[in-house]
Amino acid sequence: MKEPLMNRFISAAVLAAILTPVFALPASAWEESRFLGIDRNANDSISLQEAEDYRTRIFMEYDQNGDGRIEFEEYVKAEGLRPVTAAANSKVEVPDEYKEIDADDDMILMPEEMKMMADKRFKALDENGDGKISKDEFVSPGL
Repeated sequence: MKEPLMNRFISAAVLAAILTPVFALPASAWEESRFLGIDRNANDSISLQEAEDYRTRIFMEYDQNGDGRIEFEEYVKAEGLRPVTAAANSKVEVPDEYKEIDADDDMILMPEEMKMMADKRFKALDENGDGKISKDEFVSPGL
């Protein structure tokens, strides 16, 4: 009886060793595609204007009812934070990112709040202060 259990353990360990690099690839590919989605002129850097254009596109995408603000429920839907199997009114914990953007704590994201946070993040990512975000700066840890 111990032998089949040991075989399963070894099989699981081998499978994990094989799949770990496979699952690591999509994260870097996702970062690359996200960078390219913001870098509209494909010059390998993100200008402040490109960052602002991206923020505007994201805001419009998240503002599902078009009222010029992002209510928490719109954010939950856009981010896919509620599992498909959960009830429509089930509680979702407010992510730190949402709290950070929501400067007045009213659970509604306004364009001005998004701009303030975007400007702050742009400055943080622009490590060398040249007014652009390079690919290396874009993948800085913790941002």
